[in-house]
Amino acid sequence: MHTVISQPTRLLSTVLIGNTIVNVGIAAVGYAIAEHFFPGRGERISIPVVTMLLVIFCEAGPKRLGLLLNEPLAVVFAPIILLLTRLFTPLRLMMEYITRAFEPLFRPRGRTLSEEEFETVLDISEEQGIINEEELAMIKSIVNLEDLKASDVMTPRVDIIGLDLAKESPEEFLRIARDSKRNYLLLYRDQLDLVEGFLDTRKFLLDPAHSVDNARIPASYVPANSPLNRLLVQFQQGHRRIAVVVDEYGGTAGVITRGDILEEITGDIYNELSKPRAVFQPAGPHRWLVDPNISLEELNRRLLLNLHATGADRLAGWLSAHLGHVPQQDDVVETQGCRVMVLQTIRQRVTLVQVEKLEAHE
Repeated sequence: MHTVISQPTRLLSTVLIGNTIVNVGIAAVGYAIAEHFFPGRGERISIPVVTMLLVIFCEAGPKRLGLLLNEPLAVVFAPIILLLTRLFTPLRLMMEYITRAFEPLFRPRGRTLSEEEFETVLDISEEQGIINEEELAMIKSIVNLEDLKASDVMTPRVDIIGLDLAKESPEEFLRIARDSKRNYLLLYRDQLDLVEGFLDTRKFLLDPAHSVDNARIPASYVPANSPLNRLLVQFQQGHRRIAVVVDEYGGTAGVITRGDILEEITGDIYNELSKPRAVFQPAGPHRWLVDPNISLEELNRRLLLNLHATGADRLAGWLSAHLGHVPQQDDVVETQGCRVMVLQTIRQRVTLVQVEKLEAHE
């Protein structure tokens, strides 16, 4: 059977030739029989009768049977197909030569499937058991990487834990490295925009001398709008694990690791910064507890919303834009199909909100 299926073009040509011969033969025999018993009316009788027989016994019936018993029938008919392939070789070769001559006229250019079509194929594959639910989610996450930017998954500037080389003492370096429970810390001088590299905390803590220079990693920089699919390739090619995300003015917007990107694919993977994943969990019917640092794009995708505000790309910015002031605890914004309530703040920063989808009640 391997010989038969190893060359699909040859198999298809053989099946088409055999199918055509059988159909023509049945039509001819049917007409001859009808004409013999009903002289002068053979054509009118044979056409509907033969058509019905062909549809039932040569098309619908065999195909239905093939779907139900595909493997057993394949084993039985493989030797017959192989024999017919050899018998039809001259006709098959001529047929393949003619079809190859017309291939350039009908060959699709560019992508053969749109993104929507590809996702439809994935959904069908999951329904038929070809891939499981986790594999489906992972593949879709890979496809969606090009729609996400570094700014969507980075650790934002306000959450960066770093070491100020100009002010902090060696004892302070050691204390911060131990207490941070992160694998990498940003090294800077005076301010976060003056980056001098990263500290590999494991290497630093294992070094008896606790030398910053020995555990220092050179800094690399990526724009905040870098697509994650390209950024992952850059990390792999450059053998890097972490980079500084810079904004349009060249300032430090945040820090991104390879683990941040991989978490978008797997959903739960070890992260080089060991930072907790953003909160996004159900809190009742049509309600979710959400980290306000989530991007509007991701929130819209998860909840099928259309939240937007001028100059805002994250939920916290969306809240500020609609409130007209710095969000405070218990502030509520109700618009664009949802109600968002501020549940928790630390100083001037929102740390937890509740999102309620209103369309679900309509």
